[in-house]
Amino acid sequence: MTLIQRSMLLVLFFLLASAAVISISFVLVVVIVIFSMEIVPALKQVNIKVYQALVLLLVIGCYSYMMGTIIGKPVLAVIGWLKGLSEGKYDRHIYTEQFAFLWNKQQKIKWYYSPFKGIVLRLQELSASLERNRREIVRENEAKEQWLSGVTHDLKTPFSYIKGYLDLMTSRDISLTEDERNQAVHLIKQKADEIEGLIHTFQIEQARPLALKTRRDLVSFLREVTLDAANNPRAACYHFTFKTSAAAYEYYFDPTLLKRVMQNLLINAVLHNPPDSEIAVRLDVKDYVYITVADNGVGIPSAIIQNVFDYRVRGEKKAADGRGIGLGVTKAADGDGIGLAVVKALVEEHQGVIDVQSIANQGTLLTIKLPLVRE
Repeated sequence: MTLIQRSMLLVLFFLLASAAVISISFVLVVVIVIFSMEIVPALKQVNIKVYQALVLLLVIGCYSYMMGTIIGKPVLAVIGWLKGLSEGKYDRHIYTEQFAFLWNKQQKIKWYYSPFKGIVLRLQELSASLERNRREIVRENEAKEQWLSGVTHDLKTPFSYIKGYLDLMTSRDISLTEDERNQAVHLIKQKADEIEGLIHTFQIEQARPLALKTRRDLVSFLREVTLDAANNPRAACYHFTFKTSAAAYEYYFDPTLLKRVMQNLLINAVLHNPPDSEIAVRLDVKDYVYITVADNGVGIPSAIIQNVFDYRVRGEKKAADGRGIGLGVTKAADGDGIGLAVVKALVEEHQGVIDVQSIANQGTLLTIKLPLVRE
């Protein structure tokens, strides 16, 4: 039932209820006056206008009481409910007890409050939703506090080593030999690398947002992302193609996260391959949804391909020609140094997996495998 239909129903109910209350009240008052005049004959001598005024006042009183009960009380209940929600009171049981007059013994809305049934049900759902959100926020805050405690604990140990060695090296009371000083410098660098690794780990954990999936055409989405990458000024000397075996395919995915995935892969292919390289994107829908990004560039050395998604493997290593090592091991497009590690995390948020195959000086193939949509 639409909002207009509900409004018309409420107005009709109000008019019918008003007519019924006025009619019943008028009849009752007139009957009472007539019986009173029969019982007490002296009342017949009273001016008729006095009876008219009395009847009018009694009818107005009955009407006001009935309308207050039928409309006023539920309206005040709705206002009170909304006021409670605005104050952060989300437990719906508070309101079912406070406004118990709305329900009968079977815990159903009383029939004469039926025009307000939809509003009350929506308020119950809103209260439950807000309470769930509040509990989720509490859980997230607790998890964040635990995470921060873990970060502090993990960083404290290597920092204590660094501080200890620096104090030792700068102390006027202790004289170190050249070998001891070099050993201390080596250990400080080792602990600094350890801290850097921890920071990258924390970045990956924080870069794993929840996927907010919506139903969209995956074909047009990938075509747009590929075209956007091809229009990047840095990609002017590269050749992009997009192919698919499906004219259109409706799929549930987070467009923001999947766009980050594709942008990382495509821009990495540009940054770490020579000009005139070919970069091909393809979508196939078979037993799974397959998205592939392939290039014919410099490839990835076999020595590191097994750890290509490890945050410690980054674009610092170079191929024989001095450029990058294909689209496999790179810094992210935003320069955070953990591009493919984040890509892997974002793909896993879609319940998918990502795989890499590469041959030196022939190119690299990255395959994203996502589950099919179950209607």
